[in-house]
Amino acid sequence: MKLIKWLMTGMLALSLTACASYYPIAVDVSPTVQTNGGVYRGQPVSLSSQDGRKNDYIIQIEQKGKAPVVVGASNNLKVQMEQALAQGLSTQGAFIENGARTQVELELQEVLARVIRGHISYDVVQQLRIQLTLKRDGRTITKQYRRSAQAEFPGRLHPELDKVKEALNEQLSLLMQDMLADRDVQQFIGGN
Repeated sequence: MKLIKWLMTGMLALSLTACASYYPIAVDVSPTVQTNGGVYRGQPVSLSSQDGRKNDYIIQIEQKGKAPVVVGASNNLKVQMEQALAQGLSTQGAFIENGARTQVELELQEVLARVIRGHISYDVVQQLRIQLTLKRDGRTITKQYRRSAQAEFPGRLHPELDKVKEALNEQLSLLMQDMLADRDVQQFIGGN
């Protein structure tokens, strides 16, 4: 009897592992920055970031009757977003320097792509929320940036995570573009 119990437990664990192992545990996230130069005239800016998300995964695969499968980012998402913002600000003419009077803090609040299985396709619902806080000489402004998108991808068996990752990278890049093009941010950094 103990042998049967042991075998059943082993088979159950193996079957659960087989289902979950189809998906990678992490995907590479790399937002890109496209912005114009000439916005700033060498204004020094210090940049920091924090990750305030409730969960550390970025993709959640939901299938009826099964436990969700989650996939994280293979690189540090907070660092990726901070580097993209630094690159964008530098392209616009700001000078990134520790201890500068103008401080910019980026906070990740939500970055999630939910993959929901349909009959012959998968819906990918993305929710992104990032906050920027700018401080200088006792003044502070806080800006919230949100993006949501929904896409449908064909697939009867498993979603193609490369397509989900590309969609997520596209939305993160557009969100970064929103931050860099924000007139309030530009006036705050550009002012003396």
